[in-house]
Amino acid sequence: MSRTEDTIYAEYLNFLYNAAAKKHIDTNDVDDVVQESMIAYIVYEKSCKRIDEPKALLNTLLQRKYNDLLRKKYKNAAVSFNVSEHDIASDDTEKEQSELLECEYENVRRQISRLIGIYREVVVRRYVHGQSVDTIAAELRIPRGTVSSRLSVGRAHIKNGITKMEKYSTESFEPKKTSLGIWGSSGLQHEPFSLLATVAEGNILVLAYDKPVSVGEIADALGMPAAYVEPLVEKLVNGELMGKTPSGLVYTRCFVQYYKDSFGDIPAQEALADKYAERVWSVVSKHMDPLTKTKTFVEMTEKQKGTMCLRFIQNVLGIISKNVLFKADYVTLPERPDAGKWLATLTVYEHDEKYNKYEGSGPVRVGYGEGDVSLCRMKDAQTLFGDAHWAYAKFRYKCSLSSILRFYASFLPCGVKPDNNLLYELIPDFEQLHILRRDENGEIKLDIPALPFDEIPAWDSAAVAAKEEVSEFLLPELSKLVDAHKNKVPPYVDRAESFIHEGALSAYVTAQLSAIVSKGIMPYKIEVGKTPIIVVAYKKHAE
Repeated sequence: MSRTEDTIYAEYLNFLYNAAAKKHIDTNDVDDVVQESMIAYIVYEKSCKRIDEPKALLNTLLQRKYNDLLRKKYKNAAVSFNVSEHDIASDDTEKEQSELLECEYENVRRQISRLIGIYREVVVRRYVHGQSVDTIAAELRIPRGTVSSRLSVGRAHIKNGITKMEKYSTESFEPKKTSLGIWGSSGLQHEPFSLLATVAEGNILVLAYDKPVSVGEIADALGMPAAYVEPLVEKLVNGELMGKTPSGLVYTRCFVQYYKDSFGDIPAQEALADKYAERVWSVVSKHMDPLTKTKTFVEMTEKQKGTMCLRFIQNVLGIISKNVLFKADYVTLPERPDAGKWLATLTVYEHDEKYNKYEGSGPVRVGYGEGDVSLCRMKDAQTLFGDAHWAYAKFRYKCSLSSILRFYASFLPCGVKPDNNLLYELIPDFEQLHILRRDENGEIKLDIPALPFDEIPAWDSAAVAAKEEVSEFLLPELSKLVDAHKNKVPPYVDRAESFIHEGALSAYVTAQLSAIVSKGIMPYKIEVGKTPIIVVAYKKHAE
């Protein structure tokens, strides 16, 4: 569009918005109707047909496009897109208009969307953020008169629902960031993670969490056309992150928590960790002592030995924490589409929210085998002690956890070969993560601990024994923290009872490890940030 056309079309848009306000077109639909009307006008104009009364044609187009929208909503036939100045275009123009659409449609839509976006932002800046007319005009680089004109139109819509406009503006221009986590295993198409392809899906789950709502209400809140929101909701319903009532209302089936509330009472957990640091270490070190005398452990580096201790304590305390939270060793997970088996939690982040040092993930369990024979396994925990599986996503090459496990195992005497040679180019990245190191001869070595399969049962048995002893003095204390932390969970959330105390002990295990390390009671030097808690187990290659 030329500068002159831009000005003219801006005037036409203003006319259309005023006309839409007089027709009481719903706020949620007005942008779509105005945009489609303007596109139809421009396409008609570019077909070299004379337009004697532009505003009369615009008004006709607006009414027809609004009728089209209503018909689509009620599943009736739509009126033809092509219209003359006062009537629908005849069939002999269909081919010509089709060719014009093919060449012009997307370009015209982009330009009109830009103009509509400016008008929408004018209203948001004025009525949501409180900016003055002069400030808006200066920052958007548009005439002051255009700002005033758009605000005049906006007031007509705001008069019918200022609450709706504010909610729309907040969600549309400042959407909340969300992330999804699961207990269990994802589906063949990486469900449920793949269901959240954009920011919109996460916000839809948030909006439908507290009570069942209509798709229209979600669309109003997000500032999106209902026609766009409907397929997103349907996808979430089919993927079992949402459900639908007999009356057509939709609701969120996964647990939703805000980031700031997801760590429980951190000071109380830190105080407990400080109180029991020596006692916890005394018990776990007693049960680990026979294992530290094995040939495998003795030959580890000091860093690897320290990592094994961290992983052992993490395992013991993790089991105890789960027992307190769920009153059982295991939570039954529901079967999902595409062979998935999971319960999901959506975490919501406020704008510019500060990172919590206790945020972590895992341990993630990954295995690799050939046929029915398991060859290697890995437990990979993301903690403040060192980056692990979160860091892999930042690599310049996309690599699966299975490929990374095979790469680690290739440095061990188990006969496993990498399936992705690009990983060799990432060796400097793994060195920065303190997962690989170079020895005195410059040879690459694994810098995380690894145990043969036949030694794993002894470590597991020691963990169970340590858990029983630690539970005697720690269980009552942890139970108090759990009982004091209660979430409001809607009854339609899958396994709602499992989430009532979710987050109560989210900081405790890492806080306990930190207390033990900071007090210097562990005999191995641990560098926080440089000691990723990753342990590999492998089947020894036949000699």
